Amino acid sequence: MSLTLNKKIFILAGESSGDYIGSFLMDGLQERSNQKFTFFGVGGLLMQKKGLNNKFDMNNLNIIGLVNSIYNYKKLRNYINLLVELIIIEKPQAVITIDSKGFSLALAKKLKNVFKKSNYQCPLIHFVPPTIWAYGETRVKKWSQVHDGLFCLFKKEQDIFKKFNIECIYSGNPFIEKFLQEKKNNVNIEKIKSKLSVDFKKNICLLLPGSRDSEIDYILPEFINLIKHSKNKYKNLVWIIPTTRIQYPRIIKYLEIEKVIEEVKVIILDENYEILNCAHLAIACSGTITLELVLFNIPTIAVYKSDWLSAFFGRLIVDFKNVILPNFLIGKEVIPLLFQEKCTSYYLEKTLSNYLRTIQTKKEAFKIASNKILSNMDYIKQQKSIFSRNSSKEIIKIIDNFYN
Repeated sequence: MSLTLNKKIFILAGESSGDYIGSFLMDGLQERSNQKFTFFGVGGLLMQKKGLNNKFDMNNLNIIGLVNSIYNYKKLRNYINLLVELIIIEKPQAVITIDSKGFSLALAKKLKNVFKKSNYQCPLIHFVPPTIWAYGETRVKKWSQVHDGLFCLFKKEQDIFKKFNIECIYSGNPFIEKFLQEKKNNVNIEKIKSKLSVDFKKNICLLLPGSRDSEIDYILPEFINLIKHSKNKYKNLVWIIPTTRIQYPRIIKYLEIEKVIEEVKVIILDENYEILNCAHLAIACSGTITLELVLFNIPTIAVYKSDWLSAFFGRLIVDFKNVILPNFLIGKEVIPLLFQEKCTSYYLEKTLSNYLRTIQTKKEAFKIASNKILSNMDYIKQQKSIFSRNSSKEIIKIIDNFYN
């Protein structure tokens, strides 16, 4: 099979950050190819706008936590079987999975077994491998010799995987490039004020409860309690909840039920990304967003809360020094984490008060951290988009090597 014969690519993303990465990959592959690729699989609105023929609701795969995973095991197994059947019928030139690590690995292993009994095979490519620097190096063994190409978003990860004789390609980072592009734009504060109807004379505090249903169910109620309990204390504070288009109605419903809809403004982050140029501080669910907040020099508090069983096992296997991405990248704590029983309105208010008292010192510390991250990932001298170009080049090389 050659690149000129079959132009179908299966691509899967199970959460909003993966959807964003996937849209970059689709752009890069289209630009590099003489003939247009067609894409099918699972993704969000960004990938669908790029032409993805979407087969399932991405949110159905967006499951986290031990209890949720066990509860949804049969459903997820059924999705894997349906996708394997679809891939065998459609015979794409490659299968690309993004993040959603447990589901993506199970899908790849199932495909490997099916390929052995079939006259059809294709390369398996995965972006965003397991965070072994936070969740234990034993996890890497599960990923050995499964994929034909493994891509990471952080240079530091390459060396970790190299210790296990696993090649992991660093081809740039789309989130850093998104930040760099935003910084190039001329920020019109007055225009943002008018668009969002926000009093910019006050301090803007972003509340980011995560993109998964389970994260919002556990974390958003604590944010709401914080808003209620500090209503008279922080009169100079404006609360803004940036979220995804998918989760927007869910969050609005929460706020209406709790009767705090008038106290907070909810926005879709992708459509109002410039708010990161204006925010004074943030409280965010642990994830990729913490990196973006650091890059914008926004003093940030990280939080995480889940079911008690997942939290119990989390304490056994998680390296809490490294679990927050920016802390791992710079090798020290710049963002504190309020985990499980500490993720309450009481501790949130206590930490927030400390941040407000030392806001300028915090902002300077986050600026230093931002510059260090950019430098470590080769984005100081080279402030341009390289992820789409480099990733698509490597993907096509993997495809060529597989079929030749």
